[in-house]
Amino acid sequence: MTPNDHRASRRRRNTVTITSVATIAAVTIGVFGISQYSSGPTAASAADASTTGAGAQDLMVEPLPVTASASEQPKAPAFRNVVMILADDLDWKLFDQIPRLQALKERGMTFTNHTVVDSLCCPSRVTIMRGQYIHNHGVVSNIEATGGGWPTFQRLNADEDCLPVWLNDAGVTTALYGKYLNEYPTRPDGIRYVPPGWDEWAVPISRGDSYSGYSYTLNDNGELVRYGTKPTDFLGDVLNDKARNFIGSTPEPFFLYLSTYTPHKPFATAPRHLSAHAGTVAPRTPAYNSFGENEPAWLRQFPQLSDWKLSELDKVWRKRARSAETVADSVEAVLAELEATGRDKDTLVIVTSDNGYHVGEYRVPKGKRTPYAADTVVPMIAIGPGVPAGVEVSAMTSTIDLAPTFTEVLSGTSPNWVDGRSLVPFLTDGQTPQGWRTATLSESIGETNVSDPDYLPYIPPPFSALRSERWLYVEYDDGSTALYDRSTDPYELRNIVDAVDPAFIAALSAQLSQLDACSGSSCREADALAVTDPLPQEAG
Repeated sequence: MTPNDHRASRRRRNTVTITSVATIAAVTIGVFGISQYSSGPTAASAADASTTGAGAQDLMVEPLPVTASASEQPKAPAFRNVVMILADDLDWKLFDQIPRLQALKERGMTFTNHTVVDSLCCPSRVTIMRGQYIHNHGVVSNIEATGGGWPTFQRLNADEDCLPVWLNDAGVTTALYGKYLNEYPTRPDGIRYVPPGWDEWAVPISRGDSYSGYSYTLNDNGELVRYGTKPTDFLGDVLNDKARNFIGSTPEPFFLYLSTYTPHKPFATAPRHLSAHAGTVAPRTPAYNSFGENEPAWLRQFPQLSDWKLSELDKVWRKRARSAETVADSVEAVLAELEATGRDKDTLVIVTSDNGYHVGEYRVPKGKRTPYAADTVVPMIAIGPGVPAGVEVSAMTSTIDLAPTFTEVLSGTSPNWVDGRSLVPFLTDGQTPQGWRTATLSESIGETNVSDPDYLPYIPPPFSALRSERWLYVEYDDGSTALYDRSTDPYELRNIVDAVDPAFIAALSAQLSQLDACSGSSCREADALAVTDPLPQEAG
């Protein structure tokens, strides 16, 4: 199913839903007080609003103006450089089991509701570079055969209009070391190819071997360099050395994207960490190997996992923990070099992940691609001069926000079709800015097959999910729906979609429908709809 097909299906389903409860929708406006926060209508926003999904006119949402004047808007901190360290498949539970990573919370600002647009490597990484939802950038999977991967990104000419190009145009020196996009390079004649915008480039061209950390070939600025199996060949350490050299030798301003392959399977691990975490096991949260209430159809099929299977999953978790230590190595290497060169005084460091991962939750053995927090709410820490340390931000942020944030910090310009918002106000004030979004969108659109490095047979059908600080609302393409109250059910086990007032569900569905079809400024209007919570007795 293409992004357009997915959106059309979603709009048809919501048209039926909203039409069938037209009276309830009207009650929703009066009783639940739906409102919208924006900076006021503009020509661009009016044009984009015409593309929103069914339900916008039914609910007749009215915008409320933001009253802050231009002089009151926060100014960008005095950052000259940005370093982003991106882990692969790193979830919060694992993050918190790595002491060196957990300690970053006291050193920087923690975003506790940072949501990925798709818990799948390539779509998420394209979003980081384009600042767009999946349905807008069109890279829906990891491989070309199912509508994704580097070949699709290049075919759409997206490599010519993305974050490194915008920064390069602003005079920023850029570097990417590590994992780029799945299926890069596509053909043998492209193995020396360096995409536009990157001044420094060290990316493996061998696919499977890159994940193991050994026996890979690096495209090092167009020169092919072969690495073997010696301890000094370990990919994570090679990339860390390049990152240190770049920080120590590159004139400001610069942007460094250090992209690890860890802790993605097969869980590459530096030799020094192979004996670590001997007693570590997968966290026994309330969701671990548990049955939920009123589970969606796709999830009901799974039996409880046997003790033997749980033991095997603990072995997997230990491998992930050892592999995650190499992410901590990367963070330490970057922070140490910044301090040694004095560049810690003007550099913003972002530590985050392309998606999360589950092991044993909801009786699903392992993987990602679900709408649940384990897969879609990922670690993100911001460290830098002026960034309030030890502060937690619970406001809803998304991977669509990284590109506009980095371009603003580095005095670049992102196109008006970008869907995300800049996080600079959080970094300067440590507070949620007025008019910030109320919810984020996660989508799972692409198909998968055995050629995909993330292929697993146990995944949900395609879905769109609306996540706010309190609620998770999901619509699956098989017709199933789910609603979880995160305030009383943080592990998202009790589906109460049938227990709340249908008017509230209609309001959530309308916002999801608009986000599912938004583009550019209309995304920043749809994500700011304020749907008042139902009365406590209605939530069950």
